[in-house]
Amino acid sequence: MTDIGADAQLARWAEAQHGLVTRAQVRAVGISDEGWWHRLATERWVAITHRVARRPGAPRTVAQRLLAAALDVGPSSYLSHGSALAHWGVNGFDVEPIDLIVVRGGRETATKLATVHRPCHLPDPFGTVLDGVPVVRPALALLQVAHGLHPLRLKRVLDQMWAKRLLSGPSMRRELGPLMHRGRPGTAALRRLLDSLPEHYVPPATGLEGRFDEILERAGLPTMRRQVDLGDDEHWSGRVDFRDRELPLVVEIDSERYHSALSAVEDDAAREAKLVAAGFSVLRLTDHDVWRRPAWTAQEVQRVRLSLGHARRPAA
Repeated sequence: MTDIGADAQLARWAEAQHGLVTRAQVRAVGISDEGWWHRLATERWVAITHRVARRPGAPRTVAQRLLAAALDVGPSSYLSHGSALAHWGVNGFDVEPIDLIVVRGGRETATKLATVHRPCHLPDPFGTVLDGVPVVRPALALLQVAHGLHPLRLKRVLDQMWAKRLLSGPSMRRELGPLMHRGRPGTAALRRLLDSLPEHYVPPATGLEGRFDEILERAGLPTMRRQVDLGDDEHWSGRVDFRDRELPLVVEIDSERYHSALSAVEDDAAREAKLVAAGFSVLRLTDHDVWRRPAWTAQEVQRVRLSLGHARRPAA
């Protein structure tokens, strides 16, 4: 590959990596050590560590610092513990000092950018990518910090994450089941908390849910039941955000930031298919719709309600 072609490829990688490239990527495009040092000396790239460099002019963001640490450790590293919770938007936690885990069997190199943990057991799935940064899923991050939290604070954090739709009691039991009886730090506290919750526990309403209720009320539409389990033990269709009190209508509100990182397209399709098979119509909205397009949101709810109302009317 020519120098021009190599630099163009590095630029493409950097664009997808918050302005960063790694020495492994530099070598992959055929740039020699001498050629790389020349690029650093002429400030075509700026070294963060001897394994990670930043493109001059790339915005210096929190996500860039997090990704730099992960890239410096190696391809099997994920943001974890309180750093992961902060990246997921959980109040009361800071991304720095940065914590990372390295998957067992993965290559690890020492770094001054983060504290590195090597867990013996991980759930499946345990990680994802949020804003371009590899990160453990919310349930695992909460388990990682649970042993250091007062029970009342742990409950508040759980409620906050549940309200943000990052997890729920059932999802935690499903994701962390293999770890909950291994005696690791945090499992006892988290298990006691989950066991103390009523069977159909629903956390306090979020600002998003309150906003959706407000939109319905202002439009003269009936409010809906929130956080409703549909189906029974044998044919459970899932917990939905809102259900119409009169019509077979379900409204799901997805976070534009978190949804793609937490739910696969196939999972969404399967969940929606179960709801449709159970006789429900599903209206999917985003948090952007609810906060920024209230009139359009009300119109969409009214449109679907009218269509279902007409469908239920007996023929004349």
